[in-house]
Amino acid sequence: MFNIKNIKKNKLALIGPNNLKYTYGDILVKSKEINSYLEKNSLILIVCKNTVESIVGYISFLDNNHITIIMDHSFKEEYVNKIINLYKPHYIYSDKFFFKQNSFNEKIFSYINFNLYKTSFKKKLKSNNKNYILLSTSGTTQNPKFVRLSKSNIRNNTKDIRKYLKINENHTAITTMPMGYSYGLSIINTHLYAKAKILVNELTIFEKNFWKKIKKYKITSLNGVPQFYEYLMRLKIDNFSINEIKYFTQAGGKLSQNIISYFSSICKKNKSKFFIMYGQTEASPRMSYLDPRKIDIKKESIGKPIRGTVFKIFDKRNKIIKKAFSEGELIFEGKNVSLGYANNFNDLNKGDVNKGKLFTGDIVYKDKDNYYFIIGRKNRFSKIFGIRVNLDDIEKKLKEKNYIVKCLTNSQFLEIRVQNKDYNFDEIKNIIKDYTGINKNFISIEKVQNLNSLFKLKNYIK
Repeated sequence: MFNIKNIKKNKLALIGPNNLKYTYGDILVKSKEINSYLEKNSLILIVCKNTVESIVGYISFLDNNHITIIMDHSFKEEYVNKIINLYKPHYIYSDKFFFKQNSFNEKIFSYINFNLYKTSFKKKLKSNNKNYILLSTSGTTQNPKFVRLSKSNIRNNTKDIRKYLKINENHTAITTMPMGYSYGLSIINTHLYAKAKILVNELTIFEKNFWKKIKKYKITSLNGVPQFYEYLMRLKIDNFSINEIKYFTQAGGKLSQNIISYFSSICKKNKSKFFIMYGQTEASPRMSYLDPRKIDIKKESIGKPIRGTVFKIFDKRNKIIKKAFSEGELIFEGKNVSLGYANNFNDLNKGDVNKGKLFTGDIVYKDKDNYYFIIGRKNRFSKIFGIRVNLDDIEKKLKEKNYIVKCLTNSQFLEIRVQNKDYNFDEIKNIIKDYTGINKNFISIEKVQNLNSLFKLKNYIK
């Protein structure tokens, strides 16, 4: 995937804590060492974290053609154990402090703060060799469904992103999003593929040392979901030293127009660029971007599809809509469309089910200039500040606690409706926060006369 053996061995790749530097040569040596402990064609589960050892392990698994299940350190241990039992990986690679009760057979290797465990699952892996990476669709709601991605899916999307962002070996990225989610992982992929540098960071933007690192290492890009940009605006990022930043990228949900205007103004002043992007894990993950030169006149748009891919709009009869300003479901076609889904170990035997076509579930229209605009959702998945949630899963979880509710969303807030019940609203918010990670400030609860009357609200299509 990354072809590290053909990169100059002394080329700097990762900058870790305490200014420790790791070259591509260092990664190659450690990658080979990790792989020496693994049997061929193994199924490996990695609990990712924004650390050097996590990234190096990830590279080792991918470059040696194992199937890798990727989960994030933010996921609950209970959920990770559920996935382990469903998928039966041969090896597990995680922070040594992640599992409070280790039921695995043996620890066979350690690297800094990560351990490699060999499990007791003996079942031989009968898999389709097209399967390469498994990524969670909705880990926050503990749904075991994963997206199956091929090496070709990842490579094609990585190459296309690198091209339109013009990432080169002189660039330096900083990790600002969880590695176990598709967007954060994509940042790592594109920079490693471009032979660039990555500052491996676990600090938040509210810590002074984060901004000291931005300045010291001359970071060339910042990447985040809507909440990230909302916080940057509150912090008045234009007062920080950001002269080296060449571009900003945003995905994972819709930004408000005032935030777009704010960053557009900053970029004009600093001669940098602001890329608004659209994607889904099922597309490896990015599908489109808005040309920064059009940002002021197409603020609401997700732009146009990336090179070599196609957007189509289908009506309810699955007929293509060609007329401007006519609404329908967005269909995406490209080499980065995933193979399909997996729900357990046996699904790894499946091949390419999607055949390069993805029904996104987003309701859109295009204008006369062929720029696309999202106006709602067809199904019950939604992204709130980059957190992808299944509304049915949330309703089911609350029902287990004897709360009968209806979930709605406008892409910036999770709206809960209850039917004339004296429920404990604060407890409901706490349950959702613990279950999904959504900040309680972005959960709204209201009483209604009849839950069954809720349908087709603005920005929500049932």
